[in-house]
Amino acid sequence: MIDRYDWPGGTEAMLRFGPASGPVVVLALPPFEEANRTRTLMVSVLRRLADVGIGGVLPDLPGQGESLAATEDATLADWRTAFAACVATLPQPRFAASIRAGALVDGEADVQARWSLSPQTGAELLRELNRTARSAGTPEGAGASREAQPTSGHNRIPAQAGIQGQAEQRLAEQRNPGLLPAQEHGDAGAAIEIAGNRIGLRLLDALAGADIGTPDRIVRLESDARAAHRRLPYPPPWRRAEPEANPALAQALAADIADWVRTWRAA
Repeated sequence: MIDRYDWPGGTEAMLRFGPASGPVVVLALPPFEEANRTRTLMVSVLRRLADVGIGGVLPDLPGQGESLAATEDATLADWRTAFAACVATLPQPRFAASIRAGALVDGEADVQARWSLSPQTGAELLRELNRTARSAGTPEGAGASREAQPTSGHNRIPAQAGIQGQAEQRLAEQRNPGLLPAQEHGDAGAAIEIAGNRIGLRLLDALAGADIGTPDRIVRLESDARAAHRRLPYPPPWRRAEPEANPALAQALAADIADWVRTWRAA
């Protein structure tokens, strides 16, 4: 079912699955292209949870999915505020689930606990964006133009810079603690383009230091050797060229989330 929720910046859509009462899992997808690659899988997960009596919600966040807000205007603070507002409209008990950089979004929501698949910090997301920019291979001069020029002497990203050059310079600046955030010297509203997504500089600034907190349960795939409560023997769906439901992975994830919710409620 398609529903809507209000947040301080407007109204966004959300998909709802399963019963209207009882436990509900609210899902945070990763942003940008990875959302497209994982949405089909995670909708399948929420449908499977509904089949065992656990409600599910998949909200669109500002500038993502079917949101009417421009992608380049999206900020991390808005994503967190919108997600928390969506959660607040739902009955208790509420649980947050996230995949990859979705773990950057759900930490401020009023939930019983947080589950995450391969959580990704802001710095890790920036490195991923840098790799995407490199693989795009766009010639210099063919990238997106700046929406606004800096009003100070900090010409942080040259106008008409190519995708690779924009991303590399921005990431280099974020590693330099002597430089101020974009919004402090006139870059508010500026954006760069990476693989078809216009991304605001304020969002890139915020991602540089953004952490995921401490999810209560972390699941990873077998190619990821970092610490996890469970590891599943499947390839990463966010690396596929085209979205795929992968029924076996969807079932494994749904079963893990369902068992986790039941265990948490019984504790």
